[in-house]
Amino acid sequence: MIPAEFDGLAKLAERAGYHPQSVEVLPGDVGRRRYLRLGLADGGSVLGVVYPPEEEDARRRWLVARAHLRSSVRVPALYAEDGAGNQILEDFGPEDLASRLASKPAERSVWLDRAAEVARTISEIPDPGINAVFDRDFFFRELNLAREAVFDLWLGEPLAPDEKATHDGWAASLAREIEGHPRVLCHRDFHGNNLFPAEDGVAAIDFQDLRGGPDAYDLASLLWERTTLEWMTEETAAAVVTRFAKRRGLDAVEFPRRLDRVLLQRAWKVCGTFARAVSQGKGPVYRWYLPRELALVRRLLDRERDGAFRELFESRLGSLC
Repeated sequence: MIPAEFDGLAKLAERAGYHPQSVEVLPGDVGRRRYLRLGLADGGSVLGVVYPPEEEDARRRWLVARAHLRSSVRVPALYAEDGAGNQILEDFGPEDLASRLASKPAERSVWLDRAAEVARTISEIPDPGINAVFDRDFFFRELNLAREAVFDLWLGEPLAPDEKATHDGWAASLAREIEGHPRVLCHRDFHGNNLFPAEDGVAAIDFQDLRGGPDAYDLASLLWERTTLEWMTEETAAAVVTRFAKRRGLDAVEFPRRLDRVLLQRAWKVCGTFARAVSQGKGPVYRWYLPRELALVRRLLDRERDGAFRELFESRLGSLC
């Protein structure tokens, strides 16, 4: 039943004793991996994953990261692998944490705290050195790509030389600032589409980019990613941040300030991702997300630390938020 284009996965399933009664090819992620939900005779399911040859390094890093996390964090069980890019994994089901949070408002506080606890656990694990740590050059590169995507590609109105200098000066300053934050291990993509309700806890997937970074990075990702923009409030987020800081023994004033600065970098980066997608005609969903992400950046820009770019942002983008 597995489509012919996934012949390697079909052979692995046969050797491992999995005989699917149904096959659902799932939507892909931003990478080139492909996912298939294989329905079994007993009513359960497993997940087939296919890595193309160019994603071999991602597969290697996923395996190392999984081995490093599995004793502390709920991650998918690896049922079978052929070493040639095909895997059969535990399936956490079709409902990710983003769906649970959107559909059950009364449970949001509980599930956000459970997810934050996973972020806390990851932050206390030593960095295995799978990926290079976040540094100022990495953060600046992301911010610069956002500038290009928003102004050049999406608006079709590149910044004038003096405006570009204003943006780049701001971006370099912010990158230096958050590079100096306390460093912990970060999942890197800790948001609701990569987290799954699992009994009374939360399981994590897509952890191959695990690396050292600012101590507020994963929590910022959890609270203010695209899947939460429709319903997240500052009050809801602040309550989660306060409880997280208390559990980690962090300063109740300084940690939220660090989170806002990390979130500003992430939000502008994400604006670039969405703007690039819109300019490439990748669908209306990004057109819906982009103004909301821009509004988040607008809220986070500080009059003192971000003043010059804040004025530039307002003049160019304020009416689009």
